[in-house]
Amino acid sequence: MKKEEILAKAQTEKVDERETFISDRSMRWTYLVMAVTAGIFMIARSIRDMNAPDLCSVVCFSAAAGNIYRYVKTKEKWSLFAGIALLAGGILTAVAFFMDY
Repeated sequence: MKKEEILAKAQTEKVDERETFISDRSMRWTYLVMAVTAGIFMIARSIRDMNAPDLCSVVCFSAAAGNIYRYVKTKEKWSLFAGIALLAGGILTAVAFFMDY
């Protein structure tokens, strides 16, 4: 391939390196928050010997973290909306968990 062909191909692919980097980072934050939150709920659950909506809470908090991180980096309004909605769901299920519903 000639230099011009490579350059033309790169320009037509429209791969945004920044968007890819932010997406990768948001997933890291998602998994980190999921692991920490799951650990907290597992400890509380084993101490109290109870069933609870902990899995839903873990999923909501981790997905909220990913969306909020993405919003901070890209200012996409959809990410902010999704992050707030998921955070609210996480808080509601966490309250239900700790109130033993």
